[in-house]
Amino acid sequence: MPPNETTESLATAASRIPVARIVAPRSVAVIGASDDVGKFGGRLIHYLIKHGYQGQLLPINPKRATIRGLPAYPSITAAPGPADVAVLAVPATQLLAQIEECAVAGVGACIVITGKLAEVGPEGEALQAHIVATARAAGMRLLGPNCLGIFNPVDRAMLSSSLALEVDALRPGGVGLVSQSGALMGTLVSLGNEYGAGFSRCISVGNQADLELCDFLEYLIEDDATQVIGLYVEGLRSPRRFVELLRRARVAGKPVLCVKAGRSDAGARAARSHTASLAGSYAAFEAVCRAAGAVVMDDPAAMVFAADALARLPRLPAAGKGVAVIASSGGSTAVLTDQLPAAGLRLGEMSEATRAVLGELMPASHVHLPLDTGSFQNGSTEEGVLACLRAFMADPDIGAIVYPMTTQPRMAGYAALLPPVAREGGKPILYVMTAGSVGDAARRAVGAADFPWFDRTGDALRVLRAMEAEAAGRARAAVTPPQRPAGAGPLPAGLRAGPLTEHEAKCLVAAYGIPVTREHLATSADAAAAAAAEIGYPVVLKGVSRAVVHKSDLGLVRLGLADASALRAAFDEVRLLLEQVAPGAGEGALVQEMARGEAELILGTTCDPDFGPMIMVGFGGVLVEVLKDVQFAPAPLSAEDAEAMLRRLALWPVLAGVRGRPAADVAAAVDALVRLSWLAHDLGERLVELDINPLFLRAAGQGAVAVDGRATLRAGDA
Repeated sequence: MPPNETTESLATAASRIPVARIVAPRSVAVIGASDDVGKFGGRLIHYLIKHGYQGQLLPINPKRATIRGLPAYPSITAAPGPADVAVLAVPATQLLAQIEECAVAGVGACIVITGKLAEVGPEGEALQAHIVATARAAGMRLLGPNCLGIFNPVDRAMLSSSLALEVDALRPGGVGLVSQSGALMGTLVSLGNEYGAGFSRCISVGNQADLELCDFLEYLIEDDATQVIGLYVEGLRSPRRFVELLRRARVAGKPVLCVKAGRSDAGARAARSHTASLAGSYAAFEAVCRAAGAVVMDDPAAMVFAADALARLPRLPAAGKGVAVIASSGGSTAVLTDQLPAAGLRLGEMSEATRAVLGELMPASHVHLPLDTGSFQNGSTEEGVLACLRAFMADPDIGAIVYPMTTQPRMAGYAALLPPVAREGGKPILYVMTAGSVGDAARRAVGAADFPWFDRTGDALRVLRAMEAEAAGRARAAVTPPQRPAGAGPLPAGLRAGPLTEHEAKCLVAAYGIPVTREHLATSADAAAAAAAEIGYPVVLKGVSRAVVHKSDLGLVRLGLADASALRAAFDEVRLLLEQVAPGAGEGALVQEMARGEAELILGTTCDPDFGPMIMVGFGGVLVEVLKDVQFAPAPLSAEDAEAMLRRLALWPVLAGVRGRPAADVAAAVDALVRLSWLAHDLGERLVELDINPLFLRAAGQGAVAVDGRATLRAGDA
């Protein structure tokens, strides 16, 4: 057969290699193999053998006849094949030649550990593009470059040089990881392994030059060995696919936990320099993950602890349940209880049935949460603790139990009670061994029962918060899909590109049924007076210019004008001031009704380049930049989505009514958010940004009104 036909045949076969065969290959070639474990290629061979890889292992080294007792081959083309996977640990200067040889040899996929490509500058970026083009022409897949490969404890295929593999064995289990950082992935696996966590498949994707995070997320969703998925994300190549996969994971019953780099400007810069990824908008990322039912966390170690807990513990029965805190130390339970509100959690309220059980064990004065078992009438006993735990399991308001154990007699015996009770009762028990090495026997007791533990209460509470968010994600699956409300649209005809005036922006939102102030645009003092007579005094006067964003800061807003004389004087002052701050750009003044409310909100929209139209709500007015109390969600919204956004605001109690103030009309705020979300949905990329600030909320049942607004549109079809 002619060489070109051979190559074509092999390429066709390689192009069909599934991700599952890359993660669990039947044959692996190590290019740059060595007997020296101080080298990348030496560690690759060492770890594959050490961890019991069962497939065909092909060391490639032109200078050696054997490596680690295996026949070595001078090149990949000289080795038996084609290999499912080749792992490349060679200098960047040799990389292209090796990729070309792998393509000729019909290798299914290359794992490229080599770094210093697109992440370091234009020259590296050009080399990366060249190797991708070479691989694609041959139908060969690439993982990396700048990655640390794959850990597959289930199939004992450790395709990595990471020092995390120095351990005797990695315990197989239900946690799957995909990480854009190889070193961080190794660290997380090493940490989890110390705490008894079991991993299914862990993949480092590096620069995502070909195979990307979403390819492996999709694989883990379909993988029977994976129960929970953890992701470390720096930048996404396919944001919309990512969101759809999160939804698929939710439907499949597999929780997805994410840590996203780039929460701060400095973090975003580090992410870009690390893996040549654009970090993107963190707020938008967090919002779309929440909407899809995934859990966003800020600490990778806590993510691994939470993923392990979700894999090995019963899951919270529902979001919003209370927590029972129990221990033989009043101090430890009190301190932990004090930490619940900051973690977004609450203490449970015991039912009468639970109180009756506890009343048999201790004085009535001590029947409360948190529970100190040291107050048992006959002293703390395993039987008494067991009775309390079972009562908590049956209590409808208690969703989880936290058991912080301090130094005490029989620690291992008490610890051994927890795993069977949690599994029988169907609620998670988070066991915290706070006693240092003195508690090692207790750790071994729960570890032998395949049950997680924590050394710090802070870790346990972060995990519990993640479990709460996962339960909320489950509940989101039952939320009614967004429905367009009557009167939301159509878009007005003749929308112009560029900045809109306040009046134009409010006409736009009014077309979607959002109430706005009664107002008229006036270009003379006489016209202003006529408008005010129609509206009714007192009125507000605002200078109008597309060149001005913050009118109040420049003195262009006059409130409470009580009569025509005051209005005319204000009109003349505003006109002169407008000419000073925006020469030639004034368009008159807006005369509008005075409006008041119980609360001021800001509602906004923008079109995120990755995830599309986003909705924002927060406490508004002139202090919006100071308060920074805002929430985001992807458009369009359901009414449940909109209310959930409001309830997540730190100042939500203000809307609910505090210190004798009446409750605000939350239903009107929800309706305005839903309508604005459909406006954002319909305009899509044409809507650069839109703010309603403030939206005055009147007392419950009395509605809302948009008092000010601004918007910017891109050119597009009307």
